[in-house]
Amino acid sequence: MSSNKSAFTLPLSVILTISFIILLVLVIAFISIFVYRVSTTVFINNYSKELLNSYRASSAAPQRGIMGSPGFMGGWRNQQLYENMFVQIGENVIRDNDEIGNQKFVEGPRIVSESGKTYLLYGFVENGEKLIIGTHMLEYEVFLNALKKTLGLGVLLAIALSLIFGIIMGRRIAKPLKEISNALQDTILSDLSKRIEMNSKAKEIHDLKEALNRSLEKIEEAYRRQEQFSSDVAHEIRSPLTSIVGFSRLIKRWGIKDPDVVLEAAKNITETAESMITLTESLLFLAKPDLKPEFSAVNLKEALEKALDFVSRSANIEMKFELPGIIVMTDKKLIQLAFKILLENSIKHAPGKPIEIFWKSESSTLIFRDYGPGISEQEKERVFQRFYKGDFSRTGSGYGLGLSIFKKIIDTLGLTVQVETPETGGTMFLLGGWNEIRSVRS
Repeated sequence: MSSNKSAFTLPLSVILTISFIILLVLVIAFISIFVYRVSTTVFINNYSKELLNSYRASSAAPQRGIMGSPGFMGGWRNQQLYENMFVQIGENVIRDNDEIGNQKFVEGPRIVSESGKTYLLYGFVENGEKLIIGTHMLEYEVFLNALKKTLGLGVLLAIALSLIFGIIMGRRIAKPLKEISNALQDTILSDLSKRIEMNSKAKEIHDLKEALNRSLEKIEEAYRRQEQFSSDVAHEIRSPLTSIVGFSRLIKRWGIKDPDVVLEAAKNITETAESMITLTESLLFLAKPDLKPEFSAVNLKEALEKALDFVSRSANIEMKFELPGIIVMTDKKLIQLAFKILLENSIKHAPGKPIEIFWKSESSTLIFRDYGPGISEQEKERVFQRFYKGDFSRTGSGYGLGLSIFKKIIDTLGLTVQVETPETGGTMFLLGGWNEIRSVRS
């Protein structure tokens, strides 16, 4: 036996706050990495140029025969850089105040760390010789430490701001949703006629409210119909059961003395029981959540003749039909049942009068027509409801389920039905929406 475990959930405000923090931290982290890389690259490039110019402007340049531009960087800054400069020509280390040792030649600037210190080395080729110059980058270390602290404080500040902003926005966004949830629970538990009333400038909240109110209307309508359906079922079953009980008592009281009473009562009990079986089967058919039709090529004329043959066994029918050989894709058993229901409905409401069936090729519509009392415009909307009996059928037998079953079949087969009352009287049922129609020789 499986147990349903509720999934772990969080309030919307908390989810939004966490989302804001993650998003903002990612953005700040990306910006920080970008700023860090750009800043270090610019710093190293500028420092490399300054280092190279200092070397060329220093007293070492003339000694090596390298023509530079003395005095370009001159002064105390130039002298300081030169005094602390690492110089390597080829494999020979000319100057190494910090004792960083022989270095591998790599053209261009690069950063190395020795004994916890950061050095800038710059390799270049001059007069056919490979030169490496470098210096301890104290300013670079100070710059990096300051940059890291600044970016770290920026990330912390971003987290704090996103936390505050996320809480505020999360509560503002979650508030109308919480109000809708509370109103919806109160409506479902207390009164289905209530509707959610809320004024919101957000279009999504407004659309959600309207959608929920439309759903509540459908739920209320379905609930009322279910109540009416249950009441109708109880009423329809009560009457035949009362008859059965009455005839049973009649047999018990008079059956021993009068065999004719027994026969009459037994006959009525049988008819009533058969009627209840029909009612039960109809209700079971309507209660099926979905029908699964088996589509195949069906000749409508043959299906109609089968239904007519079945109905004519219990009633005399004057039938007039003009139907060519039409092949459609449908469920043979279901369409025959639908035809049978329409024929029985016409016989019940127009006894002794002809029934006409014909095919309208312009619109591919199959039309059933009887010459009974007709159906008013108000009743056309309700004629397919369960247990509905209009004024035209109050004196007739039956439970008012036939056309409900007919409508369910039509919907299942993907067909359409229209009810019309001609000026000359009677009722017309127009069946359309047939699939893959083609004509054959009849």
